[in-house]
Amino acid sequence: MNTSQTRNLPYFQRGCFLVSDLDKALQIYQGLLGFTCTKLSVDDPDSYSYEIFNIPRHIQTRFATLSSADQVRTLALIEVPGETIQSGSMLTASTVINVSDVSKVLGDAKQLGLTTLEIRDHPATEAGPGRKEAAFYDHDGHPVVIYEVTL
Repeated sequence: MNTSQTRNLPYFQRGCFLVSDLDKALQIYQGLLGFTCTKLSVDDPDSYSYEIFNIPRHIQTRFATLSSADQVRTLALIEVPGETIQSGSMLTASTVINVSDVSKVLGDAKQLGLTTLEIRDHPATEAGPGRKEAAFYDHDGHPVVIYEVTL
């Protein structure tokens, strides 16, 4: 595994999402998508997250980092309980995750009661292989695009 001393820079460390219910978010990112929760803790009152996300300091937050098989701390989730996370009609971020079976993941997302978008098939071209893609929205409204490479 590369360490920060041997990585080529720039190197994208992780994305971070605010969520209103960490347990529900872990159902999706850990249970549905297959990330491993590598750290789960209560944020310290002096956590940088309060300043970065403009979280009122009186709110107790929880923090989780999730890893994939190939990268440690690929994603972070910060629980801000009782808060409305997404507001407005235009969303400002999403994740794009390569999965082994788009149909299965999308079906499992529907079973969790999540809003889903239909599967789209993109045939292979001279530029590269085909792909099957779909999307769903997690419990806090974050869009999650899933795709699999097809031959």
